[in-house]
Amino acid sequence: MPPKPSMKYKKLSFIVQNLFVRYPRNMGETIRETSNICLNCRNWISSSIASYCQICGECIKSKTNSFLDNSSLGKNNWWIWIVFTVIFIVVWQVIGSLPLVGFCRLLKIGTVAGYSCSLDELVITGASKAPNFLLMHITFVIGAASFYFFLKILHNKNLLKVLTERIRFDYKRSLFALSIFFLFAIIPLTATLLTNSSELKLRGDITDLLLITLIALIFVPIQASLEEAFFRGYLLQGFSLLFKSRVLILIITSSIFACLHLMNPEPWSYGVGTYLISVFLVGMFMGLITLIDGGIELAAGIHIANNLWVHLIVGLEDSVIPSSSLFITTNQNLDMVPTIISSMSQYALLTVVFAFRYKWFSKLKKYPTL
Repeated sequence: MPPKPSMKYKKLSFIVQNLFVRYPRNMGETIRETSNICLNCRNWISSSIASYCQICGECIKSKTNSFLDNSSLGKNNWWIWIVFTVIFIVVWQVIGSLPLVGFCRLLKIGTVAGYSCSLDELVITGASKAPNFLLMHITFVIGAASFYFFLKILHNKNLLKVLTERIRFDYKRSLFALSIFFLFAIIPLTATLLTNSSELKLRGDITDLLLITLIALIFVPIQASLEEAFFRGYLLQGFSLLFKSRVLILIITSSIFACLHLMNPEPWSYGVGTYLISVFLVGMFMGLITLIDGGIELAAGIHIANNLWVHLIVGLEDSVIPSSSLFITTNQNLDMVPTIISSMSQYALLTVVFAFRYKWFSKLKKYPTL
């Protein structure tokens, strides 16, 4: 007789199974196909939407399935998903940029306090980068408002259900992810300053940095959360209605996420191939922790921390949103292999920390056999 698999193996198998295999959700299927059995009290659960046993309160569905099953709520005609995406992007990118365009046209008539603007690049230049930084982030405020509005009008969906499978958005998770990211980022920064400070140049514009910091603390969380809500919330759930494979929907959403970043100046300055792969890996990692944890809270926290770090601590010479970061990197060449290895190592370490903190692989009790 072959030996019985260990409990650790069963836990890992359960996580992998729930990550890559969807529960059937077609209400036309038989009750036996769409039902779940509570392994704690053996109660028969006839609803494919239920996440907890009505008898004992035991969790009967993984966070991954609970999060993706939220996609079935509201109106889900195929054309609604297309119309929403088109309208949202137009409002976000076109209408959202009107305040910046309007201010640039005003500066073309005559300079205001020494500021000028190029209508081709839509970048305001002058004594401070704060006006340009603020107006570029207004775009995301308008985008966030349109996302909420059209999600309700077109889809009749609750925003919370797109963001998480929990009964409320867990801000503590986002703050934890933000803190861990900064901790991991400070260590290599310190090592670089101690060993090879030539890679970093101190800007020294403290006054402008403080002003941009005040703006960033208000608007960067909106900007990063909007992108996570759209890519890791709306699109992940949307493609889950078309494809059962979790890997496939991760690849699709991460590819879209990476390709849209081609509109930024960074890939053309630091190498398109390396930049695309880096952003794709970011999208895969964000999507993975979203599926495992059942919400975008951790991904939003990391995204916010990353953007705050780039805007305030170590910035790039050619950035889509110029800022007065404390340091600026002088390294214009990104080598693909070291970049990929560094990114994968960081994501693996973050995954271990999150798994330990939120007990991702310790959720199952030793249930009695059926």
